[in-house]
Amino acid sequence: MVRKTIRLHALFSLFILAAAACGENNGRIKIGHGGGYLSAALYAAGGDFAADVQVFRSSSDIAYALLSGRLDAGFVEAEKLAAFAALDGFDGLTVVGKVTYPYGATLVLRKGLDLRLHDLGGITLAASAPCCFLVEEFGEDAERLDADISGLKYEYIPFDAMIPALEAGAVDAALIKGSYSVAALEKGHSILYQNWDMEPGDDCCPAIIDQAALVFLARRNKLNAVNPFAEALVSAQKLSPDRLRRAVADNTVIPYEILKGQPVPEFSRADDGLVKTFLEAAAHHDGGDHDE
Repeated sequence: MVRKTIRLHALFSLFILAAAACGENNGRIKIGHGGGYLSAALYAAGGDFAADVQVFRSSSDIAYALLSGRLDAGFVEAEKLAAFAALDGFDGLTVVGKVTYPYGATLVLRKGLDLRLHDLGGITLAASAPCCFLVEEFGEDAERLDADISGLKYEYIPFDAMIPALEAGAVDAALIKGSYSVAALEKGHSILYQNWDMEPGDDCCPAIIDQAALVFLARRNKLNAVNPFAEALVSAQKLSPDRLRRAVADNTVIPYEILKGQPVPEFSRADDGLVKTFLEAAAHHDGGDHDE
């Protein structure tokens, strides 16, 4: 009986090893992403690559799956890159690409509110900081349009907490970066104001800090396998903006009509210099030199 058990265990171990070898040789790398509009190039590329593409609920889940080896590559939120870089094992990852989005201000009204720019006095508006550039630009535009916003009540929270705050009814409106606009529309909120003419970057932080929405990371030992996937995304990015929008509409619950009129996210290659840039920006922010 003991010998039979040992033989069965040995056969099972051989089966596992064979299955693992088969998985390594089938050419299918494991990629994690968060879905939504920022995955436009991935959706447009379709079947142009051999990969097991998985949707994750959060950027943190993707980062930990990368660190544990459960993923070969994945897209994480650029705003969290500096925090992820401090995690054990991050030196085993490398930057392969990035998804950028035009830097602009978007004022989102909570679902059910029907207000004009001149009616905003007294509502609670989420913003990232008292002196952030989006607030300053919005204030200048409101003044130019003779809209009195002196009665606004500001609630200062991070950008990624603004849409949940709208959902919970904790705020009436949110002044967010443009890359969050489609996600807000998808939830049924409305856009009252947008300004895409803002100049990204400042004296302490380069423009890429404001424009980068996602960073595409890969495990260093899987880089050769991931590079063709990245090149497929670069090729897909060359499609027309309308094709990219329709690819998102076909692969998500976001209607094409919501995507019309919004800029298209752009995937491009990047390297580890991007991590250094974000770490330097985080250092300036922690020192009080940057308000976003």
